[in-house]
Amino acid sequence: MKKLYLVSLMSGVFLLSGCGGESELSGTPTSTAYEDYIQTSLNQPTNVVYTLQGANADVPFPTFALMNTVDGTLEIPTSGNENLSNPIAAMGQVDGWSTTQPIAINFDSPLSATPSTTSVTIVKLTEGLTGSSPLPEKLLTYGDDYVLQTSGNTLVVVLLKDLSGSSEYIISVNNSLLDSNGLSVGTSQSYAALKSKTKIYTEGSLASAQKVVQGVESLIAAGSGGSIDPNDIVYSTWFSTQSIGATLYATKAMLAAAQAPNTDYSDIWKGSANPNNIDSIDVNSIGSMTFGTSVDFATALANDDNFNTYLKLTDTERNAVIANYNNTTPLAVSVTKGVVKLPYYLETGDNWNTQPFESGTDSLAIANSIIGDDAERTNFVDQLKDHSIDPNTFMSDPSSLLPELMGLSFTKLDGSTFDSERIVTRYSPVPAVKSIQEVNFLLYTPTNGQISGIVVYQHGITSAKENAYFFASNLVNAGQAVIAIDAPIHGDRTLPNGKSAQDDVLNYMNLTVLPVARDNIRQSMLDIMTLRMALSTNQLTGGFIGTALATLPSTLTTPPAFIGHSLGGVLGVPAITQANAPLNDSVDPLFKFSRAAFVNSGGQIANLLLGSTSFGPLVAHNVALSAGLGYDAFVSSRACDQYAVDPDTYYDSCLDAFKREDPTTNNERILTATTEFSYAVQTVLDTADPYTNATLLKALSTPIYMAQVKDDGTVPNHVPGLVDQGQGVSKYVQQSLFAGTEPLATKLGLTVVRNNEGGSTEATPFVRFSDIGKHSSYISVQDVTTYQDLAHHIEMQSQVTSFIATGNAVISNSSSVLE
Repeated sequence: MKKLYLVSLMSGVFLLSGCGGESELSGTPTSTAYEDYIQTSLNQPTNVVYTLQGANADVPFPTFALMNTVDGTLEIPTSGNENLSNPIAAMGQVDGWSTTQPIAINFDSPLSATPSTTSVTIVKLTEGLTGSSPLPEKLLTYGDDYVLQTSGNTLVVVLLKDLSGSSEYIISVNNSLLDSNGLSVGTSQSYAALKSKTKIYTEGSLASAQKVVQGVESLIAAGSGGSIDPNDIVYSTWFSTQSIGATLYATKAMLAAAQAPNTDYSDIWKGSANPNNIDSIDVNSIGSMTFGTSVDFATALANDDNFNTYLKLTDTERNAVIANYNNTTPLAVSVTKGVVKLPYYLETGDNWNTQPFESGTDSLAIANSIIGDDAERTNFVDQLKDHSIDPNTFMSDPSSLLPELMGLSFTKLDGSTFDSERIVTRYSPVPAVKSIQEVNFLLYTPTNGQISGIVVYQHGITSAKENAYFFASNLVNAGQAVIAIDAPIHGDRTLPNGKSAQDDVLNYMNLTVLPVARDNIRQSMLDIMTLRMALSTNQLTGGFIGTALATLPSTLTTPPAFIGHSLGGVLGVPAITQANAPLNDSVDPLFKFSRAAFVNSGGQIANLLLGSTSFGPLVAHNVALSAGLGYDAFVSSRACDQYAVDPDTYYDSCLDAFKREDPTTNNERILTATTEFSYAVQTVLDTADPYTNATLLKALSTPIYMAQVKDDGTVPNHVPGLVDQGQGVSKYVQQSLFAGTEPLATKLGLTVVRNNEGGSTEATPFVRFSDIGKHSSYISVQDVTTYQDLAHHIEMQSQVTSFIATGNAVISNSSSVLE
């Protein structure tokens, strides 16, 4: 395993207020009479960097100390820049720490290159330290759950498995960690003040911090079975991890709640949950589907200019698809265009790229904090009664009242609102609806009407639903109807201002405002889930009578399947996970998918992008421009103009030219900037990431097919990190054990299939194709000159079609297409 290159972002700083100006908190030695073992630790030549106050305030994170105690979000100092374009401020939009990122703890001198395996202890707790009785739940194991590395003055905890979402953890470092001279590390003045029992603080935030530290040390001793002596601990903290998939699941629950008798969607999305006052008729049209006239595949494609426009193809290429259809299965496939009404939780106006989701409810965390005051509680209870909500139910199980709470805004005695920010967190998980969109779909069905099932298809980034024309007939000939919609800001869903991912991938992959980037993908996932629901609700109400889906078997007993290519699979993993996560027996069939195929997709989105040959240079270029490295001035000097002749290599060439100006320093500075950025990005995205959601997907036992091509340049197989001193693959990113296709397939527990491994029929395969195949060979043959990947395309299509139609992928390597 390669060493991680550490950066400053992995340490946070905060000023502990209300502490009475204790000098030890600023790191200044004092005359405080500490216990002998603490004084010995302070006298060590190498000490942990942990200072609570002053100009050098510095604490490692993750930590409870950098969380907002009122709303449960991260609260890292932003130096006054609260704009969400600041990645640190963007991290303040999440309800806990990342479940996948490494933990870095700095010391003031170099550490041993081989840290003791017992120097760090991590324990999962039953509840947080503010709970009634937190207890150790699980002791994490070195070599199984995590490993340790050092880099200069920094100790790094590298996670081998992601942490559980919405969970509480404690971590400690003890004096078995040695410095580069072989001496035990020591503690800091600030930590000593919290650790010591010679002076107990009784009020203010310092008293709380002291209780936490002393509580953590006791729980570390208990959780380790007594193997760790609290006296040996030089640093510890407690932290909460963020929720995984909470918004997708809770929004599904609200869609389900609207299916109850005498309940409409407008009963859920009302008041502040419908801030644009969308007419109730429109809100209640959520999920409705209308169908055009079905025509033969050849006629449909010949008249569908979107195929050329959105896929940027020529009439020659369109005619080739038509000719292939006419020569193989003429008149067998019908195409129907239609519209499905979907709730849109994003903005479409001037703030389309700056405003993330806004919650449809006040945060329960904020409400709980406010009603700690008796007078405020009485006021709140009165407001609940005004809305016919039982206060006792709220106090005992507030989440059960989410449908009733949607759209309500509560006020304090002074007239101010409970929650003016309306950040979407696990405590306020359902977004307000901003518009109801008429989303066009393409539907492919057997002309003979013999349909055995339906599959939802999701395209990749910068593509469009029309790329299903390339392969839909294969599925239709196997009895499967295929329905496809555009992802937001793609294809027909180009914004009113003309912005689309086809025009600029950054319109969707928003690198400037990370919470909007996260919510672009969450909107996409919710679209998939709502479309799935719509298939059942329309069928149940007779909406398919007289349409191309009139003979579709019941979607309640024969649930739809899913296919996602590239981004489509990235979106599909969380969407299928939360769609299949149980609510209750009466509504679960409305959302269930029978199986899913994810082709050339992967997880841990931040490092996946940076490790991508296609996207890594683009991301690194944009990060470097705003990182204060001098790269912006370099580009502005027109030093890269010569590379503009080749847009595909421009960013990489420009970055390389900048590195050559000062090879050692500039390469290091770029990697530092991208690593810092990646940490922030992944912290924001973890809640909706395929890798983090895959834990539940595996537990649900949903049959999954995955495939990759060796050395995929768009979605990397894996991300090995810096190679060949910055000149090889993944040169803009650190090694990431969770990024790419292979880690996701491993986490899902799929059966590896390659040349000498796997069977001819597999129910849950991970098929590894050779590098003759290309990223989009599943969609169509990519080498249109020599057709080298034709056999790969045919085999990919055959495998996915058999998996979707029968539940088992029929696998052949007769053409030597496997790795």
